[in-house]
Amino acid sequence: MKRIILVSCLTLLCAIQTYAQTVENELPKNQQEWLDRDWPVTDTLIFDLPNESSLVLYFNNTEFTATELTEQFEPLLRKATDFPEFTTIAYRLGEQFSNTSLKHVKYQIEKKYVPYVDSLEMTFPVGLDFTGGDFTPVVGFRAHLNWRNFSLGGSITNTIYFPERVENNVKVNSNWFANAEFAWEFGNLQGPRRNTFGIGYLVNQDQSQLFSGTTMQAFYKRKLNKNISIQVGVISTENFKTFYPTVGIRFW
Repeated sequence: MKRIILVSCLTLLCAIQTYAQTVENELPKNQQEWLDRDWPVTDTLIFDLPNESSLVLYFNNTEFTATELTEQFEPLLRKATDFPEFTTIAYRLGEQFSNTSLKHVKYQIEKKYVPYVDSLEMTFPVGLDFTGGDFTPVVGFRAHLNWRNFSLGGSITNTIYFPERVENNVKVNSNWFANAEFAWEFGNLQGPRRNTFGIGYLVNQDQSQLFSGTTMQAFYKRKLNKNISIQVGVISTENFKTFYPTVGIRFW
C-alpha cells in the first residue's frame, strides 16, 4: 500500500512538472505559484481528435467538473478543423486569472483552430435620437465587411426633423449623413460585434432645416443584444461653431 501511495505521488509530481513546461497559457511566475498553491491541479481532461491529436485540460475539481468542461469544449472542437495533426496541446484552467479563465481558453482555441470565413453584413437600422432638444427618427442602410474580431464599413442615415407646423401642415425635413464605421469585439468570437465608432458628414447641407453650414457627427454605439443598440454622439454644425450632443436607440 505504501508503495502505491508513493508511486501515485511521484506520478502527480511528474505530471505537474510536465504541465508547467507545456501549457499554452502559462502565467507569470508569481501568479503561477499562487494558482498552483491555492487551486492546484487535481484533474486532467483529454480530448482525442480524429487527426490523432489531443487537447489536454488541467483543472481543479472545486472550480470545474469533467462533465461541465466536456459540454463546453466538445461543440467547439467539432469546428476546430485547423487543429494540427499528431500534436498534443495543453491548457491550464483557473478562473482567478484572465489568461487561464474558461472564456479565454475557449477564445484562444477558436481563434487559432476554427476556420473563419469573411462575410458581408447588410442591415437597415431604424431608431430614435434626441438631438439638440428635438426627437429625431433615424432610418438608414448599413454595410460592413466582417473579419474575425472587427469589421469595416459605412452607412447612409437619415435624421428626420419635424419643424413647427405652418398653417397646420406637417413638413418632414431629411438630413442625410454618410458615415464611415469601425466595429469591434475583442476577446469574444461567438457573439456580435458590440462596439461601433463612426464619423459622418451631412451631404444635403443646403436642404437641411435642422443644421446649417458644414455639419459632421461622431458617435459610439453599443449593442445591448442582437437587435437593440444604444448610441451616443455629438454633431457639429454651423461650420464647427455649434455642437449638439445626441443620444438614441437603434433597432435592426
